[in-house]
Amino acid sequence: MRCVFMLSAAMAAACTLSACAITPDLSAPAGTAAYEAFLDQCHEAHVCNGTYLVARSGEVVFAGAVGDAGGADRAPLAIDGVFDVGSISKQITAVAVLKLAEQGRLSVDDRVTQHLPDFPYAEVTIAQLLSHTSGIPDVLGDYAEEGLSSEGDQNAVVDGSGILRFLAEKARPAIAPSGSEYAYNNTGYMVLASLVESVSGRPFAAYLQDTLFTPLGMANTRLRTPANDEAIADRVWGFRPRPAGREAQDQIPRLYIRGAGGVYSTVEDLLLWQNALNRGLVRPDLWARATAPAVLTDGTTVPYGFGLSLKPDADGRTRISHGGHWRAFRSDLSYFPAEDLVVIQLTNNAEDDSVDENVSALRRIAEGGAPAPVLRRIEWDLFDRVETQDGEQVRAWFRSELNTSPRRYALSETELNALGYSYLNSGQDQPAALVFELTTIAFPESANAWDSLADAHEALGDNGAALEAVKMAVQLEPSSAAYADHLARLGRAADVTD
Repeated sequence: MRCVFMLSAAMAAACTLSACAITPDLSAPAGTAAYEAFLDQCHEAHVCNGTYLVARSGEVVFAGAVGDAGGADRAPLAIDGVFDVGSISKQITAVAVLKLAEQGRLSVDDRVTQHLPDFPYAEVTIAQLLSHTSGIPDVLGDYAEEGLSSEGDQNAVVDGSGILRFLAEKARPAIAPSGSEYAYNNTGYMVLASLVESVSGRPFAAYLQDTLFTPLGMANTRLRTPANDEAIADRVWGFRPRPAGREAQDQIPRLYIRGAGGVYSTVEDLLLWQNALNRGLVRPDLWARATAPAVLTDGTTVPYGFGLSLKPDADGRTRISHGGHWRAFRSDLSYFPAEDLVVIQLTNNAEDDSVDENVSALRRIAEGGAPAPVLRRIEWDLFDRVETQDGEQVRAWFRSELNTSPRRYALSETELNALGYSYLNSGQDQPAALVFELTTIAFPESANAWDSLADAHEALGDNGAALEAVKMAVQLEPSSAAYADHLARLGRAADVTD
């Protein structure tokens, strides 16, 4: 593991906002061995790959980097690596709105149409967009797909600026009356970015930079835009590790998310951000509103404020947080108010599904505890055995591991399936059939596993075995048209053979 401790120029700079905290010292604190050991083991399990920071009362107790920066040269990560932080961006967008509210330029209880007349959902308030209770449809996927596949200029970018036009043109009905339901919604935060632009009279990226990032000394934080995309220094790249080879999984070309995501930052800068929030960056009455559960029209509450999740951690500890998941990037910024503890994780491994659990693990270490180790993913050792052993040896080992208690490996149907198709797509049909067979053993109730096994048997020319496998898929999911079509096709092939 490469753990780097440093005091950056950005963190040494004097803050110009009264809310800024005294700059924390990132020189190597004592007692870091337990963090390093945990993250080393997590990295060896093919999971952790990123930068990590833990702070108490605003002061760093651990800061380290493990793994590589995701580029072709696999350069080791440094603590100042700049990551896409995903939906952590939402709390930044929320604060941008609240700063306008402080200035009296809007109220969070205003209807959105008071500031954006073309917004097609007349009853929705700003607060409802902030708390994901607006009831508007989430159209980010369709908006991006339409913009990127346009028959017009193939160099045109999709940057969120057309979201209001898209909503108005499509005129899709609301999914629920405003304020009546909670439904996580990226589109709402894209609209909020347009709102900030309209009310402030500034481009959203410039408003964030001038109002928040620069005054707080967050020198390595910016919203990714077409203008700065190629110039992000110390940039970290997303990737997906596979037993048979790594795949790049960074940004989608020409797509730029704003409001709902798109911010690039470092663990150092995010600590500056959290410290500023804790010391009054937002006016107290507005911050109290932002950190309170949203109240639905029927009086029930949901554990989400304004760009902030209020769900407790895995141990039931109260926390104010937000995670992020975009492409290969996973992230989390968690604050535990009772402990005055901050835990920050920025990762670039698409297979890292440990971020939420590791919030609690790192908190436990800070409290002197010992978290359970992260389980190694079984597909890595399965790949090695398929390459070096015969089928019966592999089957015996796999069944033994399934029967071992406690489990030594993490099992993911998705990753086993991906390993099987990596063999099948490269013409290695026999290893593919073996992997899919083992997947059906581990996940016997999965129709998809049986259908994948049918694909492998079909590739081997064993239509009888393929037919039996797809019959299992249909039996498990009789309503699936895809499995029914597969069964019919194999049945016709069997008739021709007969």
